[in-house]
Amino acid sequence: MSVVILLLFMFTYSYGVHDIIMLPFTIMMTVIILFIYLLSFNQIGNIAQKTTFHISETKVEKLVANGELNLANQFVNARNEARYGAKTDQSFLVSEIESTIIKPTEIIIKSYDYNFFNSNGKIIIPQEIHDFQTVKDFITTHAAAFKLEE
Repeated sequence: MSVVILLLFMFTYSYGVHDIIMLPFTIMMTVIILFIYLLSFNQIGNIAQKTTFHISETKVEKLVANGELNLANQFVNARNEARYGAKTDQSFLVSEIESTIIKPTEIIIKSYDYNFFNSNGKIIIPQEIHDFQTVKDFITTHAAAFKLEE
């Protein structure tokens, strides 16, 4: 949007109409950006409500109930899987874990099959889940199995 505004300014400056066009156009672009930004909170909240994590001594899973997501999220998930191979449901054995990092706001678990480009093989557990402290304690208790990094 910044590039469009800059190009519009450059092309209208020589005609002297930039004073008339730029302010309404900039306001319109700002409103569009804010609208898209605010709508993203609804989409993120919908995914968060439909995501469950299962962690045991043998397996780590992240499951998203795709059928229960709103239409926009279903479309985006299907497109990302078709285009990039990004899977919303992640699952791997504890023996396949390469590393686990516990941060104050999240727990990151990577498997040996981790793909940087589509994040397959990586599960991020946010602090907003109901039993975050319980999960954190479980992983800390089984630090060797989860290959916990300090």
